[in-house]
Amino acid sequence: MEKQRYVESGENSFFGKYLYDQIVPADHFLRKLNEIIDWKRYTRKLIRLYKGEGVVGRPPFDPALVLKAELIAFLYNLSERQVEVYINENLPAKYFVLAWRWIRKRRIIPP
Repeated sequence: MEKQRYVESGENSFFGKYLYDQIVPADHFLRKLNEIIDWKRYTRKLIRLYKGEGVVGRPPFDPALVLKAELIAFLYNLSERQVEVYINENLPAKYFVLAWRWIRKRRIIPP
């Protein structure tokens, strides 16, 4: 059985999580939410709904990243474009999604 693959999200930056650990407070809501919820469980459940299940075809985005972006949209009542801006400009949101390069390099929504 082949291993599932995903689009590179850029979560392994040059500084790693060191920078976020220094800037994002330990008691921030999104940091605590990230620690409480097992996001890999959602990835395993949602990837079965993808055509090819992440094994064949073009690598899909990790379903947990998309779910986190949707959760931010719901929590802060943002549109899709506002979510992109919010994640790009808000370090706790970047830390939560762990996709700061993905949002910057591969835009969710065309300009």
